[in-house]
Amino acid sequence: MNNSLHRAENLLVPASKTEPCSICGKEARFVEISFESPICSAECAKQMWKQYVDTQISRKYRAITDFAKSQDR
Repeated sequence: MNNSLHRAENLLVPASKTEPCSICGKEARFVEISFESPICSAECAKQMWKQYVDTQISRKYRAITDFAKSQDR
């Protein structure tokens, strides 16, 4: 994946109020605009995207596996 096309820190906007970071719980002064979630840093934004991608990949593989099992019946 080309990191120059999608950089987590480019998706952070200043928050109108501080809330706990969605990843680490520290005071978040930004909002990650794709998820509309409070984020404290670019590192936590990258972790949020990693969790999202990992979830999507595991969901995709699970669906294929479930489909194969249903065909065996």
